[in-house]
Order: sequence, then structure tokens, then C-alpha cells
Amino acid sequence: MTSLGGGATPARGSSERPSDALATVIDNATALARAELRLAAAEAKAWLIRAGLGLALVWLALLLTQVFVLVLALSPLALSNHSGPRVAVMLAASLLPVLVVSALAARELRALKGLQSGVYDGAKNEDNSQQH
Repeated sequence: MTSLGGGATPARGSSERPSDALATVIDNATALARAELRLAAAEAKAWLIRAGLGLALVWLALLLTQVFVLVLALSPLALSNHSGPRVAVMLAASLLPVLVVSALAARELRALKGLQSGVYDGAKNEDNSQQH
């Protein structure tokens, strides 16, 4: 049998012409390049969606913080008409959404950072495995 390159033999036997083998290699390389582009596009889309969600949650947390600050500023007025525990419940009710949305925003932004480091860590791991 005829060997090609590093000792590989043609898949279809020795009657295959080198031009056919080259065409097969080019077709496979093209298919691999297309698959890599689709993967990169899917990863970019996932990153953009996560970044958009994280930024939207940060924006919402800032809006809710403004509402809490407004309620806090109006609390002396509310204390003149209502009891202290009722005003405290009102303040807590306006602070709770701020805390929840802020925690969700922080989680999304940490996950976004994890996506970035995961891509780089994967590339580093591939480089390390090729060196050994």
C-alpha cells in the first residue's frame, strides 16, 4: 500500500489519486472551519445575552435604589402620620427588591466573567496539553 505523509494510508485503498485525497482534505478543513465559526458565533451570542441581562439587572437595581432613597427621604414625613414599625416595614419593603436584584446582577456579572475566563482557561489547557 502507498503511504501518505506520516504513515497514513488512504481510506479507500491504494487506487485513490493524490488529487482526490487533497480534495477530501480541503473539504474536511472547510467543514471544520465552518463549524468553528458557528461555535464562535454561538459563544459570542451567549456572552452578549448574558452581558445584556447583567447590565439590565444593574440598571434595574439602580432604579430600585432610587426608589428606596426617595422612600427613605420621605420617611420623616411618614413618621408624623404613621407608627414607627409601619414606616420600618415600608422601608424594608422598598429595600428588599434592591437587595434581590443587586444579588441577581452580581451573579450574572460573575457568570459573565466566568465565561470569559473559561474560554481563556480552555485555550491555556489546550496549549499545555500540546506541549507535553
